[in-house]
Amino acid sequence: MYKEAFPEELQRYYYNLFGSEAEEIMKKLREPVEKYYIRVNTLKISRQKLMEELRKEGLKPKRSPYLEEGIYFEREGPNFSDDYEPKLPEVIANKFAAESVYQGAQLYAPGVLKADKEIKEGDEVQIRDPKGLLVGIGIARMSAKEMVVATRGIAVEVTLPKFKLPSLNELKAYEKGYFYAQSLPSMVVAHILEPQEEDLIIDMAAAPGGKTSHIAQLLENRGEIIAIDKSKNRLAKMEKELKRLGVKNVKLLQMDSRNLPDLGIKADKILLDAPCTALGVRPKLWEGKTPKEIEATARYQRHFINAAIKSLRRGGILVYSTCTLSYEENEGNVQYMLKKGLKLEEQKIFIGSPGLGIKEVQRFYPHKHLTQGFFIAKLRKVS
Repeated sequence: MYKEAFPEELQRYYYNLFGSEAEEIMKKLREPVEKYYIRVNTLKISRQKLMEELRKEGLKPKRSPYLEEGIYFEREGPNFSDDYEPKLPEVIANKFAAESVYQGAQLYAPGVLKADKEIKEGDEVQIRDPKGLLVGIGIARMSAKEMVVATRGIAVEVTLPKFKLPSLNELKAYEKGYFYAQSLPSMVVAHILEPQEEDLIIDMAAAPGGKTSHIAQLLENRGEIIAIDKSKNRLAKMEKELKRLGVKNVKLLQMDSRNLPDLGIKADKILLDAPCTALGVRPKLWEGKTPKEIEATARYQRHFINAAIKSLRRGGILVYSTCTLSYEENEGNVQYMLKKGLKLEEQKIFIGSPGLGIKEVQRFYPHKHLTQGFFIAKLRKVS
């Protein structure tokens, strides 16, 4: 059943790249992560104190064995089988809303595409995505007519999602800025950068701010970080997020990072969490990307890589990361950087797998590490 989530040419691409493991990778990509991670914001609270607060809220937090600031929650589910066919009236949700319901969120009215006409408030209903995948069961809180036209409010109170991850944004601890929801591989990135107080650090694709705020946290709000994003809206949200987390050593800059050399800055350390095809993000109810798009994205990423290399001082460090699984966007672009005079460096924390043909880079696989698909490379500018 999971294979239908991937176009045939992408399936072939995965088989060519990963061999017999491709099946297991695709199967895992269809599901949410088994361990849902948050990062303790040590600018405001210790891990122990936050765990105590979360337990009071009825949650079951667990310590990450890898990172002192990591906490995770075990995923619940699947709560029903793939071939389960409840005899209930149907509500069809858009892809984004369906993916949220699939992980335990409520279905809000703006996410409803259509609903069986006979549905009345209080009826038990089934929720499916636009392609017919059952994502959850719940109680209608509006009639069919209302949920299709309403622009706010809960359309269906979800009582049985396919999977269940904790809902954390309503918690007081969230409001107080005690944590940031961030995947384990994404948390590893700031540690690989090894920021020092005296470094001038640039984050080239910074919004929504997860990695930037983590670097600030590791620096205990000292030093200087320049965080760049070309989207005004994303930067405005990031500014709010940094305020919530109590981050004070970040300068936000709205620009296209491909023009970074125009600033005439020579950075000690640059983080390029490159715009990518996001093939590693879970869950994937449906994936539309093709091998052609992978190649086009890899070429696009090289504009950012060239800008980073020009803006890095000699001896400076570039950490390159993506949330994708392809070779071209990952090891392929590392090969490109090596030809440009960069040299691979050892990574301080290595809990993933070695790369495809390059052992110094780090890959995270959904089926091996129970995480998102992710990639990290650390390089030094030697010439």
